[in-house]
Amino acid sequence: MQLSIQHFARRALAGLVLCLPLVNASMQNADATSTTVRVVGYSIVRSAFTALETAFAATPAGANVTFTNSFGASGTQATNVANGQPADLVNFSLEPDISTVVASGHVAANWKAQSVKYAGVNPSYTGKRQQTVYTTPGIVTDSIVVFVVRPGNPKNIKDWDDLTKTGVNIINPDPRSSGSAKWNLLAGYSAQLSAGKTSAKAQDFLGRLIQNITIQPTSGSLALASFIAGNGDVLLSYEDDALAAIAAGKAIQIVTPPTSFLIENPAALTKSGETNQAAKDFYKFIFSTAGQTIWAQQGYRPVLKSVATSNNSSFPKFAKAKSLYTVNALNKQGWSAVDPMFFSPTVTFGSDKKHPKTGIVTHFLQLAGH
Repeated sequence: MQLSIQHFARRALAGLVLCLPLVNASMQNADATSTTVRVVGYSIVRSAFTALETAFAATPAGANVTFTNSFGASGTQATNVANGQPADLVNFSLEPDISTVVASGHVAANWKAQSVKYAGVNPSYTGKRQQTVYTTPGIVTDSIVVFVVRPGNPKNIKDWDDLTKTGVNIINPDPRSSGSAKWNLLAGYSAQLSAGKTSAKAQDFLGRLIQNITIQPTSGSLALASFIAGNGDVLLSYEDDALAAIAAGKAIQIVTPPTSFLIENPAALTKSGETNQAAKDFYKFIFSTAGQTIWAQQGYRPVLKSVATSNNSSFPKFAKAKSLYTVNALNKQGWSAVDPMFFSPTVTFGSDKKHPKTGIVTHFLQLAGH
């Protein structure tokens, strides 16, 4: 399934008024009276926060509020905050990176409840009261994994099996630093499960896929920049990042595979953010109808049901529920089980010495010489 470049270019033009430069402020300690909000996020959300912060500044709650911003590879950013980088609000690629700052004591263990406490969004509601598209608390945006190819799709990339063909050079970020890379590889693995393959066969596919990865930048944004610069035949990417590039006039094309993976991006207030009224107000804003509409204009799939419904025509649908895999579909324990199973730096085997029990991706990266 291929998306219309012109369609998203028109949507992007409608939101240009939101993309004014930010006012920067010097770093300072946040407290209950602070008007500075320190945002730390994963690499590709930079332009989205430019729009969100500008729009928030035009609201009564945002009057006289200034922002400092830091964006980079999700895992690296999480480690930086855990090691003391000042932050009031964090927006990472995936939940394990929030867990890193929880373990360091900078974010409360019950951070998922903040979306109810501060933003008034309750994902447990169903039926007519349903507020969110999915029931995962603390998630501010959704996305999916897509293929980014050259205009005209010269390698005829349509589905996951096409990525393992001889001569197909793939760009995928490094999963040791990038959340995007983790989502992308989980998508390839789960596509095999969706097709009825065993977990062992899905691992074998993942090994072949990784063998074709020729460039591993440290973040999703650097991976996209490398592809735009002319490297590789196909890029594994967030849908929203690719849409933003198209809206900016980059000569790329998006292919949505028949089976993909639901990307859920968490946001949380740090402990300093919970004592900073401006940070709490901004956190509420990014979950609000106005904020979620801006996310949609930036190519992210809104988590608010009402905003998602009004933007249905902007995003491809999937024929079956199992065609959009989730972390909990891989393992009912979620990321606490999935992360070590695939991305532990320590590889362990059971009786089957070919297919690891933990560190699956690490094992195949080692075999590929990455």
